[in-house]
Amino acid sequence: MDFLIRHETAAYMRLRLQRGRFTAHEAEVLEYALSGLKGISGVRLYPSSGGISFSYEGGPGNREIILRKLRDMQFENVKLLARGIEDTIDAEEIARRKLSPEIKDRLRRKVLVETAADILMPMPLQVGYHLYQLVTLKNL
Repeated sequence: MDFLIRHETAAYMRLRLQRGRFTAHEAEVLEYALSGLKGISGVRLYPSSGGISFSYEGGPGNREIILRKLRDMQFENVKLLARGIEDTIDAEEIARRKLSPEIKDRLRRKVLVETAADILMPMPLQVGYHLYQLVTLKNL
């Protein structure tokens, strides 16, 4: 990964990526990767400017190890993992989505039919039916 050191103290470093900006999903992957490096704590990312700041422990010897690991990190791998995150639906998106009235009615009917069947069927048939649904993962 190509970067410039913008500011540095004995226990803090602020970097700027040469490639510039990165996405929020890339930031999530970078934060996970940087937090996992030994000696690094307090990672902060600035996606709009391509900045990374973190605190580290261990003095100059650990500084060189951290810088070497950062230089060896391939940003293409970060992009690849971020693309995998982008393809998933997060909790915020699920909360934003609305179900149409037709789908809600269909779900209500299905729940009512399932409830009635559970009340009216004898216990062995209920268990057999639910095991069948579980094994085949029908309608999931």
